[in-house]
Amino acid sequence: MTDFSMLSDYIIGIRRTLHKHPELSGQEFQTQQLIRNELDKLGIPHRTLHKTDILAEIAGLQTRPEETAALPPEKYSKTVLLRADLDALPITENSDAPYVSQSPGVMHACGHDSHTAMLLGAAKLLWDSRDHFSGTVRLMFQPAEETGRETRMLIDHGMLDGVDTVFAIHVAPDLPTGKICILPGPCMAGVDDFSIRLTSPGGHGATPHLGSDTLLAGAHLAVNLQQIVSREIDPQKPAVLTIGIFQAGTKVNLLAQEAVLSGNIRFFDKELSGYFKEALTRYSEHTAAMYRCSSEVTYTPSLLPTVNDAACCGTAKNAAMTVWGEDNLIKRPASMTSEDFSRYLEAVPGVMVFLGTSDGTQKTSWPLHHECFDLDESALLNGCRLYAAYAWEWLFQ
Repeated sequence: MTDFSMLSDYIIGIRRTLHKHPELSGQEFQTQQLIRNELDKLGIPHRTLHKTDILAEIAGLQTRPEETAALPPEKYSKTVLLRADLDALPITENSDAPYVSQSPGVMHACGHDSHTAMLLGAAKLLWDSRDHFSGTVRLMFQPAEETGRETRMLIDHGMLDGVDTVFAIHVAPDLPTGKICILPGPCMAGVDDFSIRLTSPGGHGATPHLGSDTLLAGAHLAVNLQQIVSREIDPQKPAVLTIGIFQAGTKVNLLAQEAVLSGNIRFFDKELSGYFKEALTRYSEHTAAMYRCSSEVTYTPSLLPTVNDAACCGTAKNAAMTVWGEDNLIKRPASMTSEDFSRYLEAVPGVMVFLGTSDGTQKTSWPLHHECFDLDESALLNGCRLYAAYAWEWLFQ
């Protein structure tokens, strides 16, 4: 019989240790070692596929009943992958909590410490119950979610080989503790990055008619680009274009010879990626020409939308009912933020769910990626149980 009070203390303890010692993407070596130590204590086999990840496997020991011999063997050899992410963000934490970050300029502002702690707690539940299920539960502790650069490498190294479904939880400070959001279809947006470089011979501020000004061209381009969404994209297809960086000029009395605008595109319809690439190039060329400048566009597809499988959402809802014992589902619109879990879902059916972590106070209601971000740690026990319940629910189907 599981002592849930002790399990909750364990999860919170792990979360606080990780929160005090955050590591940036690709540098999660201490985090990796902590996970190894915890898995070794349980006796769960694990390995590293690339650099700072951990892939563990728990094989169910339940013997296949003789009366099912005529059924397909794959019904009793399913594999479920549960995923948590490890990396922190380059943010200086603003908190007086006893577990405040001890790493200057680095902070777990996206809840990845909580995801890791919940999955380690689920590892305990699954390991202790392995006599009661057949099939395999694979645990992926994934690095570098914030950069989105590691997942393809892990998939190439076999992370998803033989996997039938994938599942992940993301903490949500905009949802109350005790609530869970499960959205079939797109739940998070795709994102592409772009950079536009404008060049010209420049000129002197005293004789602007003899030169050309990339700063002025860039200012008009920054405004013009917003018309792509408002006038060229179907208003029933949400999309956002953001210019986050605008760099131009070297002296106050010179016309800028170079301007660089960088930003990203967010969308739910993956077909919009190609359209935005063409539109950005077109707008840049024509706006630059108006001001006697030249343009060069670099467009980098990054992540497709995170799209939950409808059947897997049903499994997650059943699992949530077993954990909470009541209908705790809450609806909210899909988010325009992005997640590299989308790459898992491109390859294997699965679902990412959102776990409410706000107790209604300001302390636990700051948004993700904020310097004051924190959460209601009492939510983590049921998040841990939901990880395990999804695996059981899928394997028992």
